[in-house]
Amino acid sequence: MKKPLLALTALALLTPLAGADHQQGNLRALTAADLCPPVAYVYVDDEEVEDLAVLLDEQLMRYATLYGVPSGDPKTCTVQQVFSVDAFETEDGDYLYTIDLSLQLRPDVRVTLGSRQLTVKALELWSSSGYGRATDAPGLVRTLTNNVRAYYEDLALAWKATHPAR
Repeated sequence: MKKPLLALTALALLTPLAGADHQQGNLRALTAADLCPPVAYVYVDDEEVEDLAVLLDEQLMRYATLYGVPSGDPKTCTVQQVFSVDAFETEDGDYLYTIDLSLQLRPDVRVTLGSRQLTVKALELWSSSGYGRATDAPGLVRTLTNNVRAYYEDLALAWKATHPAR
């Protein structure tokens, strides 16, 4: 599994990161009740790291409050805010990681494509992603906790651009 990540990382270095601005229109019709509270998922070497995910969950909620990004009832909301991290330790002890903050429709969705209908799972409405390298495990934790704010700020700016204060 490490080789595919290394190949993806190498390819990503060759292409510029796409901004999330073109996705703002997808946020326009959403209401506060649609958004689920943000949640983090962290995997290191294909193993879930729940303690770090809980730490990132707390930060996400703090930034959601700070930036005024609302969320609805977790039982009835329809759009998940997902902060996901995949990291792999290299042979020299460094960690390569990818980060993605996305808004995804929670239930399966029926999509019409021409004359066909498809069922789509986790349809992504908005995302911001990146990658990097940390020199050791503590550095990975520092990097991830430092990046939460920047990624959530991207979402907050997109949300505010489509939901101006009244």
